[in-house]
Amino acid sequence: MMSSNESRPVSELFADALSQFSKLMRNELQLARAEIAIRVGDGVTAIAWLAGAAIFLIPTLVLLLMSFATWLVELGVRASVAYLVTGVVGLLGVTVLGGIGLNRLKSNSLIPKRTLDQLQQDAAAAREHI
Repeated sequence: MMSSNESRPVSELFADALSQFSKLMRNELQLARAEIAIRVGDGVTAIAWLAGAAIFLIPTLVLLLMSFATWLVELGVRASVAYLVTGVVGLLGVTVLGGIGLNRLKSNSLIPKRTLDQLQQDAAAAREHI
C-alpha cells in the first residue's frame, strides 16, 4: 500500500523542498544575525577596555616618564637627551598597547564563522537532495 508521500507529484515534492530550504535559510540568517551581534558586542567590549586602560594609563605614564627623565638627568645625561630617550620609551609603550587593541578588533574576529560553516553544510545537503 502506498502512503500519501509516495504518491505525491514531483512538482509538489520539489515545492516542499524549496519551502523547507527557504525556512532553513531564514533560520540560518537569524543565527548569523545573532552571531554578528555577539561579535559586535565583543568589539565594543574591546574598545571599552582600551578606553578604560587609556584613562588610567595616561596619568600613570606621564608620572613614570617624568620620573625616568629625572633619573636619567641625575645619572648625568643631558636633559634634552634624557627627555628624548623618555619620549622614545613612551612611544614604544603606546605602540605595544595600540597593537594589542587593534589585534582584538581585526575583521577576522568579527566574522560569524560557525554560521558560515553551517550555511555551507546546508547548501551541500540541499545539493545532495535535489
